[in-house]
Amino acid sequence: MQETKQTNEELDLSWYINVVLKRFWLIVGLVFLGIIAAVLVNIFMTPVYRATTLLMIENEQAGKIENSVVSSFTSEEDYYRTQYKLLESRTLLSKVYNNMQLNSYPEFANPGGLYKLKTALKIEPITRSRLVNLSVDAYSPKLAADITNTLAKTFVADNLSNRISMANEVIAALESTQKSAREQELLNSMPQVVNSDFIKSLKMQEAKLITERANLLAKYTAKHPQIISLNNQIGALQNTINLETTRLIQSIKIDLSGQFSGNNIRIVDAAQISTSPVKPNKLLNLAVGILAGGLLGLLLVFTLEFLEQSISSAEDLDNKLHLPFLGFVPIEKSKGKKLKKEYELMLKEGNILMPENVRNIRTMLNFALSDKNNTPFLITSALQGEGKSHLSANLSVAIAQTGKKVLLVDGDLRRSRLHRAFHLNNELGLSNIWASDDAKADYKANIQAVSDVKNLFIMTSGQRPPNPAELLNTPKLEDFIQWAAKNYDQLIIDCPAIMPVSDTLLWGKYIPRAIFVVKYGKTNAKLALSAVHKLQKAGIKLLGGIISYYQPGGLAYGKYGYYKHNYYYDEEK
Repeated sequence: MQETKQTNEELDLSWYINVVLKRFWLIVGLVFLGIIAAVLVNIFMTPVYRATTLLMIENEQAGKIENSVVSSFTSEEDYYRTQYKLLESRTLLSKVYNNMQLNSYPEFANPGGLYKLKTALKIEPITRSRLVNLSVDAYSPKLAADITNTLAKTFVADNLSNRISMANEVIAALESTQKSAREQELLNSMPQVVNSDFIKSLKMQEAKLITERANLLAKYTAKHPQIISLNNQIGALQNTINLETTRLIQSIKIDLSGQFSGNNIRIVDAAQISTSPVKPNKLLNLAVGILAGGLLGLLLVFTLEFLEQSISSAEDLDNKLHLPFLGFVPIEKSKGKKLKKEYELMLKEGNILMPENVRNIRTMLNFALSDKNNTPFLITSALQGEGKSHLSANLSVAIAQTGKKVLLVDGDLRRSRLHRAFHLNNELGLSNIWASDDAKADYKANIQAVSDVKNLFIMTSGQRPPNPAELLNTPKLEDFIQWAAKNYDQLIIDCPAIMPVSDTLLWGKYIPRAIFVVKYGKTNAKLALSAVHKLQKAGIKLLGGIISYYQPGGLAYGKYGYYKHNYYYDEEK
């Protein structure tokens, strides 16, 4: 079970790799376009310069007495987050925008000039410190530095002004001699007062005496000596509490006067005029171009594969045409010694890719025919040029090499080809069997032996007749087929394509078995399926499908990597 699962995963991976390798140059092309786009951006994009000012922002708690009255932030993080928001506030940016007349610069011109300035602004706190980098981007390096410095100076000045204003208000309130009940209550609730241990002890004593007085009032009147004594003690304690509170308030006033005289924000490093732009980042743009091109290429490759209507694999034959897979007929990519004949590789010794595949097809065909190994069969395709004649020539040689006496007939009376593949005379051939001259119409007289392939005999198409369909629709064809089946171990008919003529269906009246050939990555699946249905409706049993002109690559045929072949065949014109 585990081994099966692992095999399936490997097959899935190989499928993805093969899909990529199948259209590898499309991906390369899109990557190249991505590089070109990046280069164009680098050339034509207006350079953008950045200037940075380093600010130090001290927390307002630094240097203050504990629990100062002006402390309004629950945490240091809240305080610094507030300062960063103030740095990009509309009020501050408007002040700088108007003072510097930034509307006269193209990158900050209205409409939306203030938004453009905010977009150009970058606030970058330095981790685990009280420092923050304040940066501004602009087309001019001097303008970027001027805006950054002006913004920093304005922020520092506004912060100092706010602190002085706050100090004056707080101190004025503390110095007020005519305090309302609410102001007095506010002063009594100040942290320094509330947290004073001495005042806490006095208030505890006051509370104890008040409780004791309440208990006595339940027994005596207000004029009782004990109650009068408790009132006097409570009054004395309240006077002491008020004196201590006043003393603390004076202390706070003195402390605030010193604290608000300084600024907790200052400029550490002013912005300098930059000598190199931050945009365009040429290396980054190139990397993005390559990555974007590669990703777009992969997306396009898999989209095309998903929409692919051609036949490229055994799975396609099964899923799209519902045909059993008999094998591939690869093409020889490498060019070296020129082949004189189309089937010449079948005669060479050694492990050569194309012959090995044709022999595999021969084996698969034997399984498909089962105990009817001598049964004649047709070889056809949906359209011309899909490799059926190439398969016919090489497969007939492969079967003849097993010792069988093979007759290969060129059944295409319209576009004959086998005479060129075997370098034979086309004056003799199939079209002669309908001749009125008995000697010329003799079956055996129109068959030629292949000199360099033992047991292989060829009947070419002969001269093209004016009415091929009418000839094939006569009893003479049936008589010839019966004669050939008796005199040869294997009869193979290289038929015309199904579209647009019906010659193959006429052959199928007497030989109801066929092999269907599709061209790798070219044959349209819908058209091929239509041809398959046409054959099946005519009562022709399809033994299986073969993919011709297969281009070995990727992982699917990696096992053939050790095959050495330096031959090619150039079809005679």
